Amino acid sequence: MDDLYDPNRHDPTRRQPNGHDPNAGREGNEPNGTARDDADSGGGTLPGGGSGALPPSAVPDSVPNSTPERIPSGGPDADRIRIGLWGAPRSGKTTYLTALPLAAMQHQRHHDGGWNISGMTEEAGAFLSRGMDLLTRQRVFPEATMGVRELAWSIQGPRKKGKLGLSGRRPGFVLDIQDAAGEVFGDGHPQQAQLVAQLARSHGLIYLFDPLGDAETATESFTFLQSTLTRLTAQVRNRQGLVDGRLPHYVSVCVAKFDHPDIFRPAAEAGWAVQDTVGAQLPRVPAEQGEQFFQWMCDDFRGANARLVRDALHAYFDRRRIAYYATSAVGFRLTPQHVFDYRDYVQPIEVDGKSCLRTSPEPINVLEPLIDLEERIYRNRARERGLAGKLGGKRR
Repeated sequence: MDDLYDPNRHDPTRRQPNGHDPNAGREGNEPNGTARDDADSGGGTLPGGGSGALPPSAVPDSVPNSTPERIPSGGPDADRIRIGLWGAPRSGKTTYLTALPLAAMQHQRHHDGGWNISGMTEEAGAFLSRGMDLLTRQRVFPEATMGVRELAWSIQGPRKKGKLGLSGRRPGFVLDIQDAAGEVFGDGHPQQAQLVAQLARSHGLIYLFDPLGDAETATESFTFLQSTLTRLTAQVRNRQGLVDGRLPHYVSVCVAKFDHPDIFRPAAEAGWAVQDTVGAQLPRVPAEQGEQFFQWMCDDFRGANARLVRDALHAYFDRRRIAYYATSAVGFRLTPQHVFDYRDYVQPIEVDGKSCLRTSPEPINVLEPLIDLEERIYRNRARERGLAGKLGGKRR
């Protein structure tokens, strides 16, 4: 009995099990089933020792000598948390992603337990490895992203403490990142539709607001925000996904480049930065003041264009689903004793025309916005499941 699937079943040189050629008697074949002996017959010795036409040459592997890659094992798609990364050109999106695994490693210094990140695909894993090498060994910034690149990472956190001293859940989720060049967010860009579709499927958004780039016409944040927001709202509305007329996403707004002296110095002088008294004594904006810091950034530091960014975020998203952070992908320069010094804290320097890092990076609020998004999305899902269960019980 023939196999259910035979990849060679249409091969004209294949012989039947009884030894007869299925093409015997057809034009171009001898009555006895042997191939014509001419220059084009490709005659040769068959594996069984007989003579006849050899099968066509095998098509070479498209990826020779490669380790087979298994399918991603992040759990059912319904359980996956997708995070979209958003920002204007040169707002630091690629550097943010590059610093993420380093921030995960360093997280345990200041908190209970550590987080680890691994690639769900070979490309995603290579991105993590290259990024770590760039920041820690070469001490240079990654090149800006061109186009749209999709990366999937598995992120695992320490087990949380439950009630009554019992062990709680262990956060673990798949992070689907759409790393796109800032220009893609502009109106009329040929890849904008692809990006908007990806953001529409996301559950949470990391929005990088760059106060420095926002001052320049070519990279001002509102230009690249408004166009995407209107298209995003239309897509979600058409599939009836709006919640009370607003987008359903949870959002982490990251005020980027907090380490830059043109941002950090005014913030410190205005009293927004507090400094730790232990360890590296790093400055930071307290988490509970994140929204007020962003409001100050819009009202007093940047001005009209930044206020439009704030107004758009409040118009399109539920304000209760937005959190704010002062973020730096590379952090501050530290002394040889690994302590912050306000007299000399600038991290990047120019070497042969290239921006390099003076010390190993200490990312600030790079992992925390993701941890917060995961927690808020998890709580919302648990609340919705509980509500659905109660409504189901009443119907029964």
